[in-house]
Amino acid sequence: MSPAPPVAWTERRVVVTGAAGFIGGRLLRELAARRARPVALDRRPLPVSLPGVTERVSDLRAPDGFAGLEAADVVFHLAATGGHAASMEDPLRDFGDNVEATLGLLRSVGPRTEVVFTSTRQLYGPAVILPAPEDHPIRPPDAHSVHKEAAEHLGRVLLGDRFRVLRLSNAYGPGQPLRGPGAGFTGAFLGAALAGEAIRVRGNPALRRDPVYVDDIVDALLRAGAPGAPPGTWNVGGSPVSLEAFARRLCEAADRPVRVRTEPLSGMEQAIALGDFRLDASRIRRDLGWRATTPLGEGLRRTVEWFRSPRSGAIHPGTGGADPSNQ
Repeated sequence: MSPAPPVAWTERRVVVTGAAGFIGGRLLRELAARRARPVALDRRPLPVSLPGVTERVSDLRAPDGFAGLEAADVVFHLAATGGHAASMEDPLRDFGDNVEATLGLLRSVGPRTEVVFTSTRQLYGPAVILPAPEDHPIRPPDAHSVHKEAAEHLGRVLLGDRFRVLRLSNAYGPGQPLRGPGAGFTGAFLGAALAGEAIRVRGNPALRRDPVYVDDIVDALLRAGAPGAPPGTWNVGGSPVSLEAFARRLCEAADRPVRVRTEPLSGMEQAIALGDFRLDASRIRRDLGWRATTPLGEGLRRTVEWFRSPRSGAIHPGTGGADPSNQ
């Protein structure tokens, strides 16, 4: 992990929502290692027990789902229903999990609690500026992105400078979901490579994305939640790579023959597709000193090794988690 600046996390009261997910689990481990007092909050139990972590299983849409948050110093709000296409099929459920639940959290925190919220680069819509900066036009193409935008506005209105936003690009790394709405192209490609199957690239294989290794995302979260961090909204993106090149690098990391098959997008996928896209992450470098430091080849190697190790069997990689990833 790229080191965050020296910060006194010791004994800080920290809540992580969506803690049973991909990014949440990695964040919990790092907080425990820094001797914080982390509370894991999710509707599902943690897949493995983590020393030093207090676990609470709770329905975050219930009236008492966020009971006790008033005592927290920092809340990392990662809980969400992922999947852009899935949100178009069931927008009401997506609204409940991404807007109603966020509003419940915002109304439950204490007067000094700071909240770090994970949002999505999808809310920009198809890029009119590349790389896309934070002041890029907001043109969400799907219900999930509309709901993330609404949650961002609610946080700013209700908490002001105590609310910080990270708009994430495609996350990948150990423990990521390999299937389901939250998997995105990184999980789908990884699942195929591990199984020795052809990687199916949906749409134009030359389109670029800027995937970010999960430990780099955790580093960005810690910087945004650190004492004295400025208020703001920040893009979290890595180095651009085409979908086809990502698939090929993944096959190399998995020591598999390169087998890539291109398939057309469905009508729904075409309607919400971003086209070529990458984020401008210069603001977070300037404000928080963050940048993605894990090279793609190294990140893919670590990911493949984790999934092939015996420990990975203890964690179900198909769970959705909180990362708002999509192709």
